[in-house]
Amino acid sequence: MLAAALCCVAAPVAHCFAAPFDTGLKTAGSQRTSVIRVADEPDDRDIIRLLPPSAGSQEGTQAPSAPDLPMPEGAAPGADLQLSGQSIQVPIKFRAWPGHEPLSYVGVRLDGVSDTALAATLGLAQTGAVFVVDATPGGPAAEAGLRFGDFVLALDGEPVADTTAFVAAIQARKPDTQGTLTVWRIGEDGNSYLQALRQLGERGSTPAMMFLARLYTNGTGVGRDASEAVSWYKKAALAGSTNGMLLYGDALASGQGTAKDLAEAQRWIRKSAEAGNVAALFRLGRMYRDGEGVIRDPLEAVNMFKRAAESNYPPAMVAVGLMFEGGNGLEADNFQAAQWYKKAADAGDPEGMAALGTMYSTGRGVEKNYATAAAWYGEGAKRGQLLAVHNLAVLYDKGLGLGRDPQMAASYIYRALELRYQFTQQQMLQNSRAWTREFRKALQQRLAEGGYYSGPYDGTFGRTTFDAINAMMQAK
Repeated sequence: MLAAALCCVAAPVAHCFAAPFDTGLKTAGSQRTSVIRVADEPDDRDIIRLLPPSAGSQEGTQAPSAPDLPMPEGAAPGADLQLSGQSIQVPIKFRAWPGHEPLSYVGVRLDGVSDTALAATLGLAQTGAVFVVDATPGGPAAEAGLRFGDFVLALDGEPVADTTAFVAAIQARKPDTQGTLTVWRIGEDGNSYLQALRQLGERGSTPAMMFLARLYTNGTGVGRDASEAVSWYKKAALAGSTNGMLLYGDALASGQGTAKDLAEAQRWIRKSAEAGNVAALFRLGRMYRDGEGVIRDPLEAVNMFKRAAESNYPPAMVAVGLMFEGGNGLEADNFQAAQWYKKAADAGDPEGMAALGTMYSTGRGVEKNYATAAAWYGEGAKRGQLLAVHNLAVLYDKGLGLGRDPQMAASYIYRALELRYQFTQQQMLQNSRAWTREFRKALQQRLAEGGYYSGPYDGTFGRTTFDAINAMMQAK
């Protein structure tokens, strides 16, 4: 599949945040975030933690915006069909980024290609290419002729493994120097590329169908169109794609882009699960957990989550932990919850890292250890997990497990606001007095540097500061 993150190679540090298939936790912006609750312990009142939805809740039933699903065993139907294109060399000049002159930028938004079947369908000889979503008008990439539908294969002969590697390679170049991109190009322009992709889907290529559905789901290179996306998911499902079955069923469950039909949704999701799709097994577990189109059955839900977890699907590990921690129809068991979070964290899942951090922060299921909590929050924050970003700021502000550093705390809160984390916004607007004055001064300074705030750095949060925070949350 394409990685869900879009990267603008025009910043001092460009982060690519993947958006895994929804675990049933709330979503905010492009990031998967969580149902949250402030912990009860007085010393930890600002630490927030993951909790499962309440019984009968419909949280998390919306279709994910850009899921990255694990690929089941076996070839995707129609994977032998391929697009034709040509490999071209594109000269490009790296330009100094205004205000950060030592750094280079090219002005392009990217998406990664990580699925072998999709790469083959697109005619790529390698999986590790990056897909050009668009180029900034007047920027180096646009001047070089890069456009929607191009795939960057290499920079100066060095293969591009993924978006992160490409961003790092750009940042390593000196401004005002020249480079050459190896680009795979299909069609004469973005429209002809899209037409060729559509024709391939009509001929039976399920990777092309799923890719088209993803483009319409995200509005990438085309207008966002939920019904068009669902039509391609349905075609893929009917053609035998288990991911198509899952996402068509998920659309039926949410009623996004099609009429809501929980019975039909369950049929397609179960069919996908029975065909070996571990993400579908997990999604079916959520239906039993929440009573979504089926009789609520926590034991059946946890059984399905465990089966998915045994196939090394980290979101299912987190789901088991959430059920044990929240006692969602099961006897609460913080020790087991912590163990499942640890499995997910060790597998590299940022949700598991954040959840494990809260267990160490509050001493539930494990011995309280702020330093260990900070370490796990740090790992989660590196991967863009917003709960971890927020809680890491709490530890820095209070000096828990880390040296007290209001500037670092402000940097993390600024990042959470930049990524539109609504809980952080709420805390800054309604509970700012729980944070130190030094932190509040530092955050005001960061807001001013970002062009949102023009008041004094006095640590007093009033209308001017609140307006700056709201403006940042609403910025495109």
